Amino acid sequence: MSKYLLEIGTEELPAKFSHSVIDQFKSLIEFELDKKLIKYNKIFVTSTPRRIVLFLEGLVDYAEDKMVVKKGPKANTAFLNGSPTNAALGFANSLGVEVCELEIKNTEKGDFVFGKKIERGQSTRTSLSSIIPKVVKSLQGPRFMRWGTGNIKFSRPIRWIASLYNNEILDFVFDECEPKIQISNKSQSHRLINEVFEVPHPDNFFELLKHNRVLVKRHERKEKIESLINKVSKSLDLKPDLSEELLNELVDLVEWPDLILAKFSKEFLDLPLEVLSTVMKSHQRYVPLLLKNNSFSKLDLSSEKNISTNFFVISNGLEESNKNITKGNEKVLRARFSDAKFFVESDKKVASIERNEKLKSVSYLKGLGNIFQRVKRIEEVTKNILTFLNDKSLEDKKIIEAARFCKNDLCSEIVFEFPELQGIMGGKYLKNEGFSEDVCLAVAEHYLPSFYKDALPSSKYGAIVSVADKIETLISIFISGKRPSGSSDPYALRRNLNGVIKIIWDYELDLPLEKLFNELIDFWKIEFPNLDFSKKEVLNDLIEFLVQRIVSHLEEISLSKELIKALYSSDEFSQKRILNIVDLKNRVKSIVNFKEKETFFEIQKVITRVSKLANSSNLSTEVLSIGDYVNTKLFEKDCELKVFEFIKELEKLYSKGSCDYLKLLNLFEININTIEDLFDNEKGVLVMTEDIKVRNNRLNLLSLIRNYSLKIADFTLLNS
Repeated sequence: MSKYLLEIGTEELPAKFSHSVIDQFKSLIEFELDKKLIKYNKIFVTSTPRRIVLFLEGLVDYAEDKMVVKKGPKANTAFLNGSPTNAALGFANSLGVEVCELEIKNTEKGDFVFGKKIERGQSTRTSLSSIIPKVVKSLQGPRFMRWGTGNIKFSRPIRWIASLYNNEILDFVFDECEPKIQISNKSQSHRLINEVFEVPHPDNFFELLKHNRVLVKRHERKEKIESLINKVSKSLDLKPDLSEELLNELVDLVEWPDLILAKFSKEFLDLPLEVLSTVMKSHQRYVPLLLKNNSFSKLDLSSEKNISTNFFVISNGLEESNKNITKGNEKVLRARFSDAKFFVESDKKVASIERNEKLKSVSYLKGLGNIFQRVKRIEEVTKNILTFLNDKSLEDKKIIEAARFCKNDLCSEIVFEFPELQGIMGGKYLKNEGFSEDVCLAVAEHYLPSFYKDALPSSKYGAIVSVADKIETLISIFISGKRPSGSSDPYALRRNLNGVIKIIWDYELDLPLEKLFNELIDFWKIEFPNLDFSKKEVLNDLIEFLVQRIVSHLEEISLSKELIKALYSSDEFSQKRILNIVDLKNRVKSIVNFKEKETFFEIQKVITRVSKLANSSNLSTEVLSIGDYVNTKLFEKDCELKVFEFIKELEKLYSKGSCDYLKLLNLFEININTIEDLFDNEKGVLVMTEDIKVRNNRLNLLSLIRNYSLKIADFTLLNS
């Protein structure tokens, strides 16, 4: 068994590409090796900021032989009176087989001679020499570049390539680079050591790199960084503010990680925590250190009670340079914090109502005015939502006020410099001016959730303003004709609507979105009489988009495909019902809870049988009242009367306006035997009797049972 090592040395790779290239390279190599029938035991791909490494173990030296069926001449040409002609002899010779081993097969174009040929497996070395350059050229990433006079495009200039098959250099053609790269067995050390050394064998590679201050294996760098951070923060009795995203980025920024403890001046503790954190994490890739047992408030303008003046720098330098690195990073951070402090102090001198007025000079979408006008529309959407909700526990004035000021910080200096702080700073500035905490918190949180697994606003006030903001965006974009198509979604409308659905789902806001969209489109029509759009078309598109996102939400909460289909079958009635998100949630909860019961199988089986027979009836799926549809005088057996009484119980339960689906399922559970008796040979009846009146009467009974079951889901689509 052989081993193969490939190292592609580059200039500093972007962290995101360095991370993504691992899976890319691995899948491409696996595909090519499988295609060539080359067996191997293990494939390992890793990366650092300056190199991409492939390591193959347990390689066979030759690919597997394969049997190939070849098509030869026509049968009447190959054989004459049963004897082989020169055509047959030549074809057999080309395959290396006897004439007697040839076969005649019928095809669309007539009878042809076929033969089998064993193709010997190619040398693995030869295959790799063509696979490697192909794979390298196939790698994808943002902003690929050219360098020198060569034609190849890559994330960053390639400076060296080491390629070793066991202890020998495996050469391949890679002449797109200019200056041309010589394939060798040489690697390079950490940039600050700046040494070139030979790698005698793939087995020596990782230890040699460690000796030269390079931790090639990504997981080792990650473990080391985590260990250093946890150890030092524990000794300081502080909590590191380290997200998985930041950790991954740090891993892909260093080859030899080392931790440096640095410090900033206490004077900057009068800045908000989010400002300090954003500068350190997003802009400088530092790790902030939080105080334990802090009393954090999203509305605080000071961070004194929340954060330590200590912070971590993950260095890619050498220990002997740590002192200079510390000073340099502290100097950079001081400059960034000083700028932030100036911006915040300047902003505090301007009232939020003044910043709101400045929104008139900030353009929105073409044809849809400026941001100030957009805020007015958010207010209108908010008022409509409040009317539909009619929630007496809420102070409507506060929510409308929050909507009015939700974009005030877009004209602040701090948000101009740090756009990721929008909303957050607006809430803080309002609190500083003495606005109600409910209003301030709603403004601070109204952008939430910004992605699917993001936190939701912590109050209903913030939740409603968030929904209003997102719906305004949705309607404006759809009206302007810039709706998402395929993978293109430049205005992040999918994310927007996902946020709306998630808020409604979690807060159980009884909000009829179809009616809301209908009324709001009318408002847009009045506001923008010059905009040419069809209300019907926009509404239909919005509803279609909404249904897609609701189904996507059900997938995100890990519902099975069959359950989703059962909740959302193809008929128009079911599709409309899915728009009622609170009702949908109740149905999901009831089914998921009831599925744990052993009796669920029986319920599903009986309802499926009932539904299949009911489909022979002309009774609409929307009919729920017995009314004139069932005549008790046509009953022939007691089982029919019992089913009739069961339906009356269902009707009574559902007549209250909102249905308790768990109680509905319990009713079905209790009456399983009642329904089954209808089909019993002795107790039951023949549903499809020849007497048309009796038959229709029985089918209507079954149809009503089906219709009530459909209020929960289409049980025929559920696999028991």
